[in-house]
Amino acid sequence: MKAVIMAGGFGTRLKPLTNNLPKPMVPIVNKPIMAHTIKLLKHHRFDQIVALLYYQPEKISTYFKDGSAFGVKIDYVKAEDDFGTAGSVKNAQELLDERFLVISGDVLTDFNLTDALRFHQEKGSIATILLTHVSNPLPFGVVITDNEGKIERFLEKPSWGQVFSDTVNTGIYLFEPEVLDYIPPKTEFDFSKDLFPLLMSKGKPLYGYVAKGYWQDIGGLKQYQSVNLDCLEEAVHVEIEGKKQDNAWIGENCIIGKNVIFDKQVVIGKNCIIKDNVFLSRSVIGDNCFIGENCEIRDSILWHHVKLGRSVKLLSDVIANDTRIGNEAYFEDNVFVSDHCVIGNRAVITANVRIWPRKDVEEGAVLSTSLIWGERWLRELFTNSRVTGIINAEVSPEFGAKLGAAFGAYLGKGNYVATSRDSSEAARMINRALICGFMSTGVNVGDLRTMPIPIVRYALRSGQEKGGVHVRQSPRDERLVDIICFDSDGRDLPVTKTKSIERLFMQGDFPRVSFQEVGKLDFPVRVMESYTESFLKHIDVSAIEKGKFKIVIDYSFGLSGQVLPAILGSLDCDVIALNAYPDARRSPRKWEDFRYSLLQLTNIVNSLKADVGFLIDAGAESLSVVDENGHYLNNELLLLLVTKLYLETFHPRRIAVPVTAPMAIDRLASTLGVEVVKTRDDHRSLIDAASSTSSHSKEVTSFVGGTRGGFIFPEFHFACDAMFAMAKIVELMALNKIHLGELARQIQPPLMDRKEVPCPWEAKGRVMRYLMEFSKNKQRELIDGVKIYYNESEWVLILPDKELPLVHIVAEAQNRKKVDSLLNEFEKKILRWIERD
Repeated sequence: MKAVIMAGGFGTRLKPLTNNLPKPMVPIVNKPIMAHTIKLLKHHRFDQIVALLYYQPEKISTYFKDGSAFGVKIDYVKAEDDFGTAGSVKNAQELLDERFLVISGDVLTDFNLTDALRFHQEKGSIATILLTHVSNPLPFGVVITDNEGKIERFLEKPSWGQVFSDTVNTGIYLFEPEVLDYIPPKTEFDFSKDLFPLLMSKGKPLYGYVAKGYWQDIGGLKQYQSVNLDCLEEAVHVEIEGKKQDNAWIGENCIIGKNVIFDKQVVIGKNCIIKDNVFLSRSVIGDNCFIGENCEIRDSILWHHVKLGRSVKLLSDVIANDTRIGNEAYFEDNVFVSDHCVIGNRAVITANVRIWPRKDVEEGAVLSTSLIWGERWLRELFTNSRVTGIINAEVSPEFGAKLGAAFGAYLGKGNYVATSRDSSEAARMINRALICGFMSTGVNVGDLRTMPIPIVRYALRSGQEKGGVHVRQSPRDERLVDIICFDSDGRDLPVTKTKSIERLFMQGDFPRVSFQEVGKLDFPVRVMESYTESFLKHIDVSAIEKGKFKIVIDYSFGLSGQVLPAILGSLDCDVIALNAYPDARRSPRKWEDFRYSLLQLTNIVNSLKADVGFLIDAGAESLSVVDENGHYLNNELLLLLVTKLYLETFHPRRIAVPVTAPMAIDRLASTLGVEVVKTRDDHRSLIDAASSTSSHSKEVTSFVGGTRGGFIFPEFHFACDAMFAMAKIVELMALNKIHLGELARQIQPPLMDRKEVPCPWEAKGRVMRYLMEFSKNKQRELIDGVKIYYNESEWVLILPDKELPLVHIVAEAQNRKKVDSLLNEFEKKILRWIERD
């Protein structure tokens, strides 16, 4: 039978180990990954192999030749360009005239492919995806099947709100040859994003088979280490060469000295010399290695032709081919050394350092990086479009310069980028470091300096810049700094681009320009003026002027205090300003601070008999509101009131709100004939909804309301802007001649509540899988988490947190007792599902 091995990967996340080696050739217990794959294929009678090559193809074809030494026949197809996963297989169509299997060249597995083939045949499937359960589904495609295995839904690399299961696509497929007819030639085409949705839309039988056994995608350095250790612990069935002696597999022609201790499992390759008094534990030593006296090697992987001097200590490190390490060198954990390096005597290599090929470290040197990576960087750099870390620990000036250089390398020399920040000293420091990084790659920088985020987004709409960043001290924790990255249109940088920047950052070998090509730095003018002009054009100034409102505004020591007073001067309002000067140290971050600010706002509104009070967050993206009676309007009630005023004033045809919005909005919109679009409960989704149109009526979205005090009015701005939202709320009050407290008394307030359930990261996907099974025959919505409807006024939403080991439960009902009942019921279910295997 025939099989295709996708062997074209660059191995970007395995750098520096893959600088001079294609990813399928990286050794696992002394054999290339692809050799283990071929062994598995042959065992299940897939002996006619097509290897798809792209990066350093000759290193693969030279090693495997025609395959006869491995008991198979191998044909090689070299790609002319990167046509995606499906497009690459299409290039080999002439060789695939019968049923065939596709497997990635960078995974290690011992799946029973014979059982999977039998399932494929029994179901009469045109395409079968092999599936497995994982603790963290985010890097993979999540797949949902019915009881027969027929695929109902899948999502490629979802966010936590889209994780409906821990069952993922393994990148192993069984295909009938007719599948290739659906793939266009010489075109970028992907299995998950393009081919499978196309087959489903045409009603073709597409199945998923949950395979039992070991499967690990070797996506990064951490996974590479763990796979080798799994092999040592025999968690996966692979062939390890050598003669087993107690805890060690020892290759032929090895010389083992006196008092050598093999603690736990160890693999020693061929022709190795291990001198006296060496301690080895859970480690792999490649062929033709020399280990000097008194060395201590724990949880480490040495490739071939590595030489260690006396008294070298390694802890959880990887040393690539032909590297020499001097006497008494000391390596802390997670050090990765590429090929042909020389490490001098008594050198100290600190944790998480990576050394590129052919580098020399001098005798006695202490080598460290500009960033001592915490575990979050080893997991992922970006959370959505944001990088967050501890100031001067995880996010230092060196880190900022490196991130700026990575972003700049992605944008390309000669392009423009906008930078901005809040008023904190930490943001000033990191912003300047980012500017240096951008300029070092030839990118020109327009620094907007201190500027509210909505105005930064507004300025980027001109299209001159290819992207932007805003640096701020975190609104949640003063120890943290946020670096928010924008696309060329001011929207959040999409995942495809953040992943590309992250790859550049991780590999660290982006090009710097010559001194003649260093980017320019300037300071754009008239940004504020342009924003103000457009702001006033989209507000009914005369209506607000006639209202003669008395307004109290708490600026939260944020940047809106530098912008909004001048605008309000044109509206003839009596404004009492609180905390109107920028001071990032005093901006509310904790709930206690926020509650105190609200209490202060309430008291002042009452004492001055003001018409309304606003608390604008420091970033000027969201607001909280106190009515004329000094009552705080919670986010759900505020959303309902503003939506009601907007619908009855402007009569739009289409609006958007998050899945967490109260059901009263749906009932109100239904009576007025307004389409309500539901979105995920994050800013990026609200922004996307603001620019969407109806698929059947072509109606544009006129209003987007969030459940966290954010509002979007697309005719003015595509993003949440608390300054404009404040003015728009006052305009709605003026046009309807009503106060918010008066309106609130006319409606029944939504009865909702929330609960957080602690949930380990590795259990989140499992919890969502059991939830999907539980809710299978119930009315549900799968937009952001799983929302289960009981009737038109009762529902519960279960949503995994994006950044914390938590699961959120949100419930709405007609009475308090029912809300509490729903919250408690699902808390118990989640805790029970966490404990289930």
